[in-house]
Amino acid sequence: MKENNKRLVTEARLEHAIERLVEGKPERTKPDGKISLKRINDEAGLSSGSIYYYKDFVVRARAVISEIKSKTNTNNYSVSKSDIAKLRAERDKQKQLKERYREQRDNIKRFADGVIQENAKLHFSLHEALIAIEQLEKELSATKITKISERQK
Repeated sequence: MKENNKRLVTEARLEHAIERLVEGKPERTKPDGKISLKRINDEAGLSSGSIYYYKDFVVRARAVISEIKSKTNTNNYSVSKSDIAKLRAERDKQKQLKERYREQRDNIKRFADGVIQENAKLHFSLHEALIAIEQLEKELSATKITKISERQK
């Protein structure tokens, strides 16, 4: 008896959910006008796939869904056109962003390459300077240094 009451309560929740979806005023799903068994299940607040335990309701719901889809197929074309325009605009915006990011990436890469090149030049110049210093130190140590004051005496 208790299980039968639960079943009746759940069926009532499913009925209310399909009514809200048909009216376009869902409480738990997006109000985008789409209707399916999964949406009805989600709108009723049931766990995933619970709707399929109510076979009579599923048959009625599928009939309602097919009726709604047949009615909206004529209006769907104009809605699709606006959706397509929005999607194209979004796609174009994404393309522009990608181009800008690629340009920024390339600029940063060129800058980094220039910094690395300059660093290599400086490193090589330092190496040459160290070699020159070493040669000068060898020359200095090879020459005899005398103090000027000692020479005049």
